[in-house]
Amino acid sequence: MANILLVEDEWNARQVLSLGLETVGHDVLTCADPYEAEKALKTQAFDVILTDLRMDGRDAGLDVIRMAANLCPRAQVLLLTAYASAETAVEAMREGAFDYLTKPVSNEELSGAVERALSALHEQEQVAVPVGKAKLGIKKPSKLRTDGAGFDLVGESAVMQRVKDRLERASQRDFTVLVTGESGTGKELAARFVHAHSKRATSPLVAIHCGAIPEGLFESELFGHRKGAFTSADSNRVGLVESAQGGTLFLDEIGEMPLSIQVKLLRVLQEKSFRPVGSDEEIVADIRIVAATNRDLMEEVKQGRFREDLFYRLNVIPVHLPALRQRREDIPDIVSVLVERAGGGVIIPEACMQALVALPLLGNVRELENTLQRLMALSDDNVLDVSLLDDMSQPRDMGQISLADMQRENLDLDQVLAMIEKQLLQEALDQTRGNATQAAKSLGISFRSIRYRLQKLDMKDI
Repeated sequence: MANILLVEDEWNARQVLSLGLETVGHDVLTCADPYEAEKALKTQAFDVILTDLRMDGRDAGLDVIRMAANLCPRAQVLLLTAYASAETAVEAMREGAFDYLTKPVSNEELSGAVERALSALHEQEQVAVPVGKAKLGIKKPSKLRTDGAGFDLVGESAVMQRVKDRLERASQRDFTVLVTGESGTGKELAARFVHAHSKRATSPLVAIHCGAIPEGLFESELFGHRKGAFTSADSNRVGLVESAQGGTLFLDEIGEMPLSIQVKLLRVLQEKSFRPVGSDEEIVADIRIVAATNRDLMEEVKQGRFREDLFYRLNVIPVHLPALRQRREDIPDIVSVLVERAGGGVIIPEACMQALVALPLLGNVRELENTLQRLMALSDDNVLDVSLLDDMSQPRDMGQISLADMQRENLDLDQVLAMIEKQLLQEALDQTRGNATQAAKSLGISFRSIRYRLQKLDMKDI
């Protein structure tokens, strides 16, 4: 457990936050303003400092961050703000903040942020490096190997260590695995790792994106067909399930699979066999299935869009991949790998690294890679120019996005729709000062619906 200094000028917020932290075993000293915080920092040592940004009508939280750097340099600083922006985040990270949280913050999110901060603190003390270097310097990253090309899962944060451990265990057991997480978090790489480290590694890994196949062709693609099964079936065709015999079938974005096909997949999982279209022959399905989705499948079940029995058949070994903003301490390692992949020879000033760590990164690793590529293309003398990020972080007018914009920035339709939805939800919450009930009314949806949408988009839990 940790010694925590909480700086918050609102009495109610101070009580709620301190109670939430004390409930999980932390020792918390509360202060109502930066002046009280300065006195505390001069007399006590802290592991984590949690400070509000806006106090006394100004960004006094930045003063607390500066004081902490001088008076308690080992502490990890978390910034609380109801006025989050890219500029605020960059400034806070430049001043030495470990992370920032947007109000209102749930106890679960707060505890998670404190845990990540403590993990970073312990890591930097173990390797005995100056404060800030472990968070911002580029060191040799810890990778999770895969058997395919592309970006490896990288990171030494506590949350990624748990993911790696779960994947290691999953690879040794021939059960179905369900990988969840946002787009760009590495779900396919997790599937490749499970396959590469299983007893099926010498057999095929066959991947299929469930949203890319028209419903009318899905059964034939999955199970194959026999000559004459339908008008255009002029020869036998081996399906993806049969192609994966002895190996692994990876069903990406399983939430996109039509209900009519879900029942047929359920039979494969239950009976370990299938029939090609137009055939009475039963073929044994000697495969291991790894499925992935960025949807909340339990909510899809409640809405009647996904079979409950199939969900439980798939969810034998669940693995959730966190968003980058939930493991910001891993971003320097990831940047190192991305730069190396791009050919290396690039200098990343500390201010630029801090700014990269502070980016919202809704597109996760995919967005981070695109951002780095633009920086490398536009910067002079192989030194990344942090000022270029200011243009990149300007709010996007989602109503004006074009197909060309999507293709240029490597976005898919689901990502764009999620960005639009998130923008509208945030505007509604801003107008109602965070009142979710009123925000739901202004959007013409139910409270239950707005709660689901906020959780789905990793916005604040209410």
